[in-house]
Amino acid sequence: MKVIAQPDSYSDMLERIFVTTLVAGVGCTLLVASASPEAKALLDSVKTEADLGLVKGIKALYVLIPLGIALVSRTVLLHDKISDLFRIRRYFDTRHILFRMASSVGLALDPSTRKRICSIREPLMYRVFYRYAGFADPKIDKQLIRTALDHWGWFWVGVEAGILFAITSIILLALQAQTQLHICLLLLLLSGILLLVQWPPCRESAAREVEAILDDPERKAGISGALAEAIAQ
Repeated sequence: MKVIAQPDSYSDMLERIFVTTLVAGVGCTLLVASASPEAKALLDSVKTEADLGLVKGIKALYVLIPLGIALVSRTVLLHDKISDLFRIRRYFDTRHILFRMASSVGLALDPSTRKRICSIREPLMYRVFYRYAGFADPKIDKQLIRTALDHWGWFWVGVEAGILFAITSIILLALQAQTQLHICLLLLLLSGILLLVQWPPCRESAAREVEAILDDPERKAGISGALAEAIAQ
């Protein structure tokens, strides 16, 4: 299945996130419906049925509402917004990629250098990392890139699903639905476990990519110059 298989592009990763957010949304909708007769009556008011993969004959609103949530999430790139809010990629890109690169080419990582790298993280990532480890024209083994994107894909799945489960937990708490709340909290815990499990492989994949990029002496010299120039500006 494409959603489970390693991605061949960034779009494949986004498709994985979209599908799993949709499935998580359906699960959250079912939990709210089971806890609230009013919500169930509303969801059951549309008699048209829809199919969701192998599950057939679901009342349309149980699918359409989560589909709308998944579409909005995909349109605004919710995982990116969450990443910006909690500085997830900022932390990762600097600590596990750019600092590692700078150290590997012999640059001293004093506090001022670290601060400078953090301030120009995005353009620097495109200049010294994505230039060599991007899907469009990879200069290193593409399998390294696919593996890294695979780990990040599952990480972002946990992020978006966790947000949905957290919001649903608040709704269920307001409805005083103890059984459904416990289920939702369990799902939230599983999302957290997924994040924790995927973080070390994300770090390891980044380390292998950096090592592969710097393995070429010409690339290493170019990156050393680019980093020194950027830091000095």
